[in-house]
Amino acid sequence: MSDYGTPGQTPGQFSVGDAIGYGWNKFKDNALIWIGILLIAAIIQVVLNLVFGGFSTSSDMSAAFSVWRIIGTIVTTIVGYLINAALVRGALHEVDGNKPAFGSFFQFTNVGAIIIASVIIGVAATIGFVLLIIPGLIVIFLTWWTLQFVIDQNEDAITGIKSSFRVISQNVGPVLLLALALVGINIVGALLCGVGLLVSIPITIIASTYAYRVLTGRYVAA
Repeated sequence: MSDYGTPGQTPGQFSVGDAIGYGWNKFKDNALIWIGILLIAAIIQVVLNLVFGGFSTSSDMSAAFSVWRIIGTIVTTIVGYLINAALVRGALHEVDGNKPAFGSFFQFTNVGAIIIASVIIGVAATIGFVLLIIPGLIVIFLTWWTLQFVIDQNEDAITGIKSSFRVISQNVGPVLLLALALVGINIVGALLCGVGLLVSIPITIIASTYAYRVLTGRYVAA
């Protein structure tokens, strides 16, 4: 039987407090795994930056170096997309009532859709930021749950983007309040010498995935 996180809560409704509380409870029950996966992700990013940009070259190698940098940018970006997808996959396990192990974060097969959706959103957001920033923020907000739709419901890239846009645009008020609250939590996490992000990032991803599941009427484990 489906559970929507809070006894008596109507399917399709959530409060910011319930979402953040849910995220915190799930995180603290599996904190070592979440912190571990974030540290691994950070190490991977550092290694990629060192490999593709951590050395200097002479001027006669500048052309080859530029190509290497371009390759590095592509590889690092794609790895970043897959890390984001892994965190979403972990959050989906949490709302399913399954504590994810390290391997559980990578239990997705639609890699192509994940990358394509991420590229489309990245390009659209970049164009939006060029157009006085606010359009870029709107793009990021309305496509917030694209990966949830792609991974959880196995939608293709375009359908996932459309689904995220539809659900969020129909629930702008509560989702915007949640987004602002989570941004605030991550700012506090960043101010704590960045260490706080090891807590705030998992809470953010789990809380947002909880809200996604509630608003789409799908299962949420207590």
